Amino acid sequence: MLKAAIYARKSTDDSDRSEDNKSVTRQVEHARRYAQARGWSVDPAHVYVDDGVSGAEFRNRPGFLRMLNSLKEFDIIVMSELSRLGRDMVHTTYALDSIKGHGVRVFFYLSDEEIKFDSAMDRFMLSALSLAAELEREKASQRSRDALLRKAEKGFCTGGRVFGYDNVPVYHPNQKGEEVKSHTDYRINEREADTVRRIFGMYAAGYGHTTIAKTLNADPRYQEPSKEFFDGVSRSSPRGRTGSWAPSSVRKILYNARYVGLIPFGEHRKVRSGGRANKRVKQTEYVQTRRDDLRIVPELLWREAQARLRAVAKTYLEDTRGQRWGRAGTGTESRYLMTGLGRCSVCGANMMVSSRPSGSGTRRRTIHYYECSFHHNRGSRVCTNGHRAHMEVVDEAVLAAIQRTALTPEAVDYVLDRALKRIAERQRERRALPHKLEQDIRMEQRKLDNFLTLISAGNPPQAVIERIRGLEQRIEALKSERLCSLAEAPGMQDVRALRKALHGRLAGFRGLVYGDVPKARQALRKLLVSPVEFVPEVEGGRAYWRLRGQTTIGPLLDPIYLGVASPRGFEPRLPP
Repeated sequence: MLKAAIYARKSTDDSDRSEDNKSVTRQVEHARRYAQARGWSVDPAHVYVDDGVSGAEFRNRPGFLRMLNSLKEFDIIVMSELSRLGRDMVHTTYALDSIKGHGVRVFFYLSDEEIKFDSAMDRFMLSALSLAAELEREKASQRSRDALLRKAEKGFCTGGRVFGYDNVPVYHPNQKGEEVKSHTDYRINEREADTVRRIFGMYAAGYGHTTIAKTLNADPRYQEPSKEFFDGVSRSSPRGRTGSWAPSSVRKILYNARYVGLIPFGEHRKVRSGGRANKRVKQTEYVQTRRDDLRIVPELLWREAQARLRAVAKTYLEDTRGQRWGRAGTGTESRYLMTGLGRCSVCGANMMVSSRPSGSGTRRRTIHYYECSFHHNRGSRVCTNGHRAHMEVVDEAVLAAIQRTALTPEAVDYVLDRALKRIAERQRERRALPHKLEQDIRMEQRKLDNFLTLISAGNPPQAVIERIRGLEQRIEALKSERLCSLAEAPGMQDVRALRKALHGRLAGFRGLVYGDVPKARQALRKLLVSPVEFVPEVEGGRAYWRLRGQTTIGPLLDPIYLGVASPRGFEPRLPP
């Protein structure tokens, strides 16, 4: 009996005309009946669903990616029609090529047909269908944007909620006299608006984002500014998972022009980039509609706050030689080993690195600590964990535990044996691959030769030249793949040399880690099941850290007491 998998996808803004495609549950039910009617078995583990995911998205689509990783486990994929797989011509064609390359067939139950991908005509028809789906997605997106633009030009709500306002549905009678929703409008929420004005006032008075956030969170260390600016009362925060104020929330409010009655639309747009549909790009031109009835912050207070924001930004850029704050756009890793890989056991927030000077004169140096980011940025009312730990002590404890539990000679031998076994299995599975690749190379070369013959007598258009370049790249890629497929498995002598070299690298483990911390962080992230927990403990009036963690091959740091292992690990609770 053939094994079938089911794939269903629906976008949140899917405007597909087929009622069947408006529910992933319905898609799965119909696909299951279609498979059963043909005698195919459907394992529930091979029902893959992406609900609320755009057809232009190919990277952040969990169900789709799990299906591609499991192609060896079934013979057939059933879905409603081609647009469920994707609405991007290039990436949809590439995905189908990968599916067919594993020998998996694809059936559409709406049209009761199997997608073919064998001949040049099949591939052309598939490209045409994918192009039609992509054009439909773009038209639907434009229709939706045009409708929102008409609302935005009147200053109405086009989606989302802004702190300081309530979203209020507006109803009008239709031709039958029934009340139907016309649009959604903003209405000032007086309680939240009062908080916004007080934030602007505190910032204009010279306080920073972090101090304002801690004051809003009723941190006892900031009672005086709380009384001065907020009447000593904590204020409800914007909706979020923590229920508390963050410095970033304060900053976002200070830059939001809605509070002076300017309603923006189209300030950011989603663009596709490498199969990713949710990249937001700031636009240089966008719509701003004036709504004086929605002003919250007086003009003079707004100008004072904006002037200080510009002055602070200018000073910061001068101090940092033009480099802006925040993470680099290149996505580079942190230079600290445990940031983002450690978690506070009290509130669940990430551990961050802070620093403070030590000594004086020529002996003055900076000491780095790990501490709870919520306690540091939001105050003790949000997280009571005020412990700090020397960064060097924590890093050494983690590395020692890894060396003791995960990087033993036995573990290295086990991993190497598994890798050699996988190589042998792949070579057995791909015995016929070199011959097939050779056929593909000859076929692509014939296409290239035909193109070259056709253009030898004239001036070819740019599209033809690009097609030739694509064929040349395809041929080179096939040749490289064929060369790799002919590589022989390592012999016994090679294996012994590799095993000896790996054992030798264990001795220099710490040097490798500190020589390239970003790469070490990537390896540690794969090794850890979840972030290492930093558990604060107090004994005899002294504060200690207990680190607790789990790796993919067993427990890590369970338990290690910093402060017992080394005198430098002793961490007295620091005063405010």
